[in-house]
Amino acid sequence: MSRPVVARLGGGRPDPDALGGKGAALGRLVEERFPVPPTAVVTVEAYRAVVEAAEVRALVDAVMSGEATQADLVDAAFLDAPLAPDVERAIVEEARSVGAGGPVAVRSSATVEDLQGSSFAGQYRSLLDVDSSDPSEVMRAVRLVWASLWHPAPVAYRRAFDIDDADIAMAVVVMRMVPATTAGVVFTADPGGSDGARVEAVEGLGEALVSGGRTPSAWVVPASATGPPDMPTAAARALDVSLDVADRFGVPQDVEWAAVGDEIHVVQARPITVLDDDDGFDTPIDGHELTTAGIVEMVPGVLPPLRWDLNRFLLEEAFRSVLDSLGVISGSEAEMRPLVRRVRGRAVIDFDQLLEITSRIPGAAEDLERQYFGEQPSEPEPGTPRSSGGSSGPVRERRLSRLAREWGTVRARRRLIEQADISTRAVHALRGRRPSITEMTDRDLLAYSHRLVDLASRALTAELGVAAAAAAGYARLVGELDRHLGRDEGEVAAQAVIARSGISAERVADSSAGVFAGPTWRELAAEPPVFDPVDPEHERGASAALQDRLTSLPGWTRRRVLTGQFVDVRVHMIRRVVADVIQQLRRREATKAAFLELGGEVRKIHLELGRRLVDRGRLPQPTDVELLAADELERAVSGASTVRPDDLRRRRNWITRYESEGELPDRFAGVPDRTPAALPDGDVLDGWAASPGRHEGVARVLASARNTLEPGEVLVAAATDASWSPLFVKAGAVVVERGGPLSHAAILARELGVPAVLNVTGATRLLDGCTVTVDGRLGVVVIEQRALADGPDPTGCAR
Repeated sequence: MSRPVVARLGGGRPDPDALGGKGAALGRLVEERFPVPPTAVVTVEAYRAVVEAAEVRALVDAVMSGEATQADLVDAAFLDAPLAPDVERAIVEEARSVGAGGPVAVRSSATVEDLQGSSFAGQYRSLLDVDSSDPSEVMRAVRLVWASLWHPAPVAYRRAFDIDDADIAMAVVVMRMVPATTAGVVFTADPGGSDGARVEAVEGLGEALVSGGRTPSAWVVPASATGPPDMPTAAARALDVSLDVADRFGVPQDVEWAAVGDEIHVVQARPITVLDDDDGFDTPIDGHELTTAGIVEMVPGVLPPLRWDLNRFLLEEAFRSVLDSLGVISGSEAEMRPLVRRVRGRAVIDFDQLLEITSRIPGAAEDLERQYFGEQPSEPEPGTPRSSGGSSGPVRERRLSRLAREWGTVRARRRLIEQADISTRAVHALRGRRPSITEMTDRDLLAYSHRLVDLASRALTAELGVAAAAAAGYARLVGELDRHLGRDEGEVAAQAVIARSGISAERVADSSAGVFAGPTWRELAAEPPVFDPVDPEHERGASAALQDRLTSLPGWTRRRVLTGQFVDVRVHMIRRVVADVIQQLRRREATKAAFLELGGEVRKIHLELGRRLVDRGRLPQPTDVELLAADELERAVSGASTVRPDDLRRRRNWITRYESEGELPDRFAGVPDRTPAALPDGDVLDGWAASPGRHEGVARVLASARNTLEPGEVLVAAATDASWSPLFVKAGAVVVERGGPLSHAAILARELGVPAVLNVTGATRLLDGCTVTVDGRLGVVVIEQRALADGPDPTGCAR
């Protein structure tokens, strides 16, 4: 060959065109004296020699003509292709020299890779920890990288970019493995839209970060920042090096780095191909007040595009159907601004719009404020008479209107209860005769998914309606008990009488654990909780205890009816309300369980379609199907269009950013302000009494349901959903920053007999590691002992 088949970076000035995109970028980094590990490049000359072998040429020509092939057939052709002994010897010797007899990384460097217009990130093969002292292992790795140029996914990618297959070739980077203690990525221009840089880091090798297999620690450093950034030394040094790379290369860079201790190595740098303000699926910002209250446990966490599309449709349909059934919204209004929005990847409710709609029901606006934010009814201005209605005519009209609306509400409630029961029965019937989705055609899978979503829409509508009925009944019960027992005592008595009444429904392992079409319990390698059967004696005992308490009150007398018998009408009425609340809460939980079971089946369909798209070269991995919008999925399955891999990578980066930003505020307008609220002073934190009882233990702040908790520890979280249930079983007590009296956390804690306090401001920032006493009757958390710390911690328990 007239040109070298191997080039050692830093050992001269090799032709950049022979090094491929990644190799040329690394070559320039070495020339600029950036800290790149010892690296050589197997040039495109060696690849071109292999691709002229008869078997390989026939396969490549077939692919270029549009014929489909399988990745394993491509691999076999390249592994068996003849190669001149001197070429093979040169590759093996250079690999041994680069690796010093130790492990090397063998990575792709196609001639159309890591360019400013298209990065081809993740499209080609890379192999880590290849033994440089073993010639057969080295050559196998190099051949497999060559072969990946003709795998289905990159072929489809090139066609999406209109790149001519005849003009491409594959060089191979051979780099000494860095025994990294930390690794990560620096985006010198934040893809999240800030005016600074974004730094991400994980322990060990960075492959898990780049592939999306591990959630990184992340920092956004404003361009205007002065002084060193507040992050680990290795990450700060990586930022400095990366900014220098961007300055020398003249364009924003995506820099992969690895650190041994605090010593930084640059292992790759490529131009950032896309910079946006968001991932393209957030709702446009306006001046409306938005809230996460009431929705954060229905659709928790960051919602990838496909999951968001489905849940947006389901929630919008359900909310508007319930409001329509109450007669407070017309059909035309259902097409107006959405009630459910997405902000920084998370679901919120347009509270202004919801408040305007419900204000048509007398007293409902104040009830909504109390239900969502715990606020008290507003008092009239001094000197303003309370409305008596003026003339008798308007009063009579309002009363008639209210009676008509209440009658409509009763009829709507009956319809929703019936719909809830039908939905639950339908899902149970489906459980025994689900089709085999792997044997269904694409078209049949999509049609099956549509039927499941239609049933889920009806189930969620019923769940919301039944939940509203349960909330109204619970409020009525608390109000009645408050009247007899005194303010705030009614809530405690109501909690006690409905506790452990079999309200929490069982889940099946193939159900979505927390959000419709999200990961199932089985995917999460978790078992849904199993609850003890309902004890009728406990129910009768709780009811009898409440009756005894009421009838022992001073002045409480029974009333004589015409028959001469004494009948306590008030106790009878309270019993009926208790029974109705328990029944509606059971129905709500059963409907929610059925809804999430449908979600699990939809999730299976999505992953099956994802696997098929991977086989066709349209997705890098099956779970990337969630990065597609619903219409994009249908087009990808039909072959009509393909979302570019760079778009998928950008969306994946946005999901990671959204997750690192954390929860949204309870209520906000415009761009959410995540400035933490002032922490309460002292050692006593107030909240809502959600489940009676007292427990002392070590507080453990958990960010996700996948975290671990030791039995007896106090579970502390910002918010919870159904997927947290196994942790409640272990917890000695529960403290949550958000949630109401009928939230998942409150219901589950009472069902399990676990003390719980909700709406505790600053709990996740204050309590980790503290020994605390949780009093679920008084609604307080007392810090008994602060944790020991190695240094000052102004926001944690150790201070």
